[in-house]
Amino acid sequence: MSRFSLSRRMRLFLALAPVCLLGTMVAGGAAEARENYALIVANSDYPNLDPKYWLKGPKNDETLVRDYLINNAPVKFAPQNVLALGSGEGMQLGTHQAILDSLGKIAGEAKAGDFVYLHFSGHGSQQPAKADTTEADGRDEIFLSADTQMAPADNPTFMPNVLTDDEIGTALKAIRKTGASVWVVFDSCHSGTVTRGAPDEAGAADRKIEPADLGIADSAFTQPAPADDKGTRSVPLAGDVYADGGEDAKMGPLVAFFAAQSTETTQERGFDVPQPDGTTAKIPYGVFTYTIFSALAKNPNMTYRQLAQSVLASYAGGNVLKPTPLFEGKLDATVFANTEVADAEQWPTVVGGNGALTISAGQLHGLAAGTKLLLLPSPGASSDQAIGLMQVASATQLRSTLVPATDEKHPLIDAKAIPTGAYVRLVDVAYPFELKVARPDPATTDAAQVKAVNTALETILADSSAQLKLKVVEPGEAADVRLAVLSEAQVAKLTPGAVEPQSRDATPQLWLLPASGEASLEPQRRAPAMAMPASAVATADDAFTKGLESNLVTIFRATGLSQLSQASTFKPKDFTLNFGLQTAGSDTIAPLAAETTPVIRPGDRLYVDFSNTSGKPADINVLYIDHTYGITLLCQSHLAANDHLFQPMADIEASDQGSERIVAVINESGKDLTDLSFLTQPGLPVATRGVDQEGLMGMLADLGSGVPTRAAPVMQTDTKTPRGAVVMVPLEALAPNGADPAAGIAPADARQPEGSCAAG
Repeated sequence: MSRFSLSRRMRLFLALAPVCLLGTMVAGGAAEARENYALIVANSDYPNLDPKYWLKGPKNDETLVRDYLINNAPVKFAPQNVLALGSGEGMQLGTHQAILDSLGKIAGEAKAGDFVYLHFSGHGSQQPAKADTTEADGRDEIFLSADTQMAPADNPTFMPNVLTDDEIGTALKAIRKTGASVWVVFDSCHSGTVTRGAPDEAGAADRKIEPADLGIADSAFTQPAPADDKGTRSVPLAGDVYADGGEDAKMGPLVAFFAAQSTETTQERGFDVPQPDGTTAKIPYGVFTYTIFSALAKNPNMTYRQLAQSVLASYAGGNVLKPTPLFEGKLDATVFANTEVADAEQWPTVVGGNGALTISAGQLHGLAAGTKLLLLPSPGASSDQAIGLMQVASATQLRSTLVPATDEKHPLIDAKAIPTGAYVRLVDVAYPFELKVARPDPATTDAAQVKAVNTALETILADSSAQLKLKVVEPGEAADVRLAVLSEAQVAKLTPGAVEPQSRDATPQLWLLPASGEASLEPQRRAPAMAMPASAVATADDAFTKGLESNLVTIFRATGLSQLSQASTFKPKDFTLNFGLQTAGSDTIAPLAAETTPVIRPGDRLYVDFSNTSGKPADINVLYIDHTYGITLLCQSHLAANDHLFQPMADIEASDQGSERIVAVINESGKDLTDLSFLTQPGLPVATRGVDQEGLMGMLADLGSGVPTRAAPVMQTDTKTPRGAVVMVPLEALAPNGADPAAGIAPADARQPEGSCAAG
């Protein structure tokens, strides 16, 4: 990355939401005059398939989604309107016919202005398209119904009882023809090539089954997927809902959130979930489903675009580099087509039968035991009118029990004095930074090498001056970074199609793998690695320990910066920020939409377009995080009220590859320009080649200068704290396509450069 030197898809879209991905669809209309419907299909058990293909998470997805819709959603879902099929206790199995019948039932009852939520959790796969003219790659994406069977030996091409993309497209079209809006979620997948150099987390599983495992040989697919030579995302579509002449204007609107590309997997894994008795259990959920509803719980009044960005920020903050979510449709509509905007951080209190005070908010809302909340006499009361302070005594995912608390402003209130109809309001949302690192798996290398790494980790943990908050977990647990001692030869064996292992280096290295544990020799997927000590002894040498600590600090800062993009104390009207991309060989500056994870290539040029409409001076710093966790400052600028910035920022170079991201920090300006250059850092090696402030600025200072000992709040009710926001756009850097660099092509754009983008 070099800073700039001078300072038919949407029409075809959802014809079907591809089964591999997670979709979301919206609508408008008055909430008070409509019905809200939902169908949740959660297939964990597949009686006709080998039990090794059964899943644990979908039944938990169903419980979570149903509970949220009925009890927590910002619009009312009557229990009788929420249908559920699946493997949970007492549920009807999600068979092929049962799914189609349920979709037909909704199509028969819905009317114009109604809202429909559809959720599919389970396995996905592919089979040859029955009508190749509808599929560019000759494949049908399929969702595995509970009664799916292996492809018969006499016709090893199609599997009985699978739900095809064409069938889903037809069902969606029937619902949308009523004028109802649809939000459909597919938390499943049909293919992927991810291999892991560290053991999967206990209970983790890919939600896909390869066609060959279902009796369909590779030879059955006569048409290969088309090459992605234009840098666009390939999402198989079918069942052409959008005709060439445009869709029927009377059809209800649609938006789709995709959990992954067609060549990626999506997972389910165990999440730590508080239990009513105060213990914690690891419960498996679909990662995308859990992330979506965690974001919705914290802010149910988001637009779909904001929700998409929140999901991407959560993935980046957890160092989840793959899969690559995609989002399409009417993304600027509010989630659930909600027209009644309420405060997302306050809840009515309920007195239970045992006298305990509870609220319908919990872990997914960011609450935990010890969280403080203001007690208000009514929902419209100001924070200064609080009549007391409450504290979370215990929290499950969507419920919390409260007890009176006190601080210097609020004396302890008697629980019996809490008035009926009282509300509680979150004082602030804290973002404590922590890097969770999984030890290397002893099964992958010899004991002395593992012990050397573990000794280094223990030394870092004991170092009070270490510039990160580190948590070390066992190899099978969820982590932001997975350590693996592997040679290139070992990694080659894990990489399909890689160069023969015998031609690779057999020297063990310590690989710092992302959360997925993916180990690959492909340049755009290769994780950083460092040399092991000269002799793998029980005690790691000081140089190795310091090197590991430095590398972990680098990752810690990069992931911590990404975590911040889940919060903002600005209002949407306070600023407008867009990034643009002039691709090599083109004179057009196209918008960079975070929800599509834009593709970039060497020779492309990045632009920033920022308007300050907050009424106060504001500063913007644009940082670039590369695939090695290096951070580069691309642009910084001070804008008075109503100022506008439009400038080129950087040119993409050959060293940019794989998963990278842009992070913009916007803050109310003080007397001097906010300079975040202290956050810049070099990236990690790849084997082949402090100031006392509050809020956002204080957290950034923590990241740059040392251990973040405080859980500084970003979302505050204190209006004296300067507002701030962090916006992130993920990028996928691919190989050059040979076109002339954009640096030598004058852009044909009506906008003229404005403002200053000095940096460095």
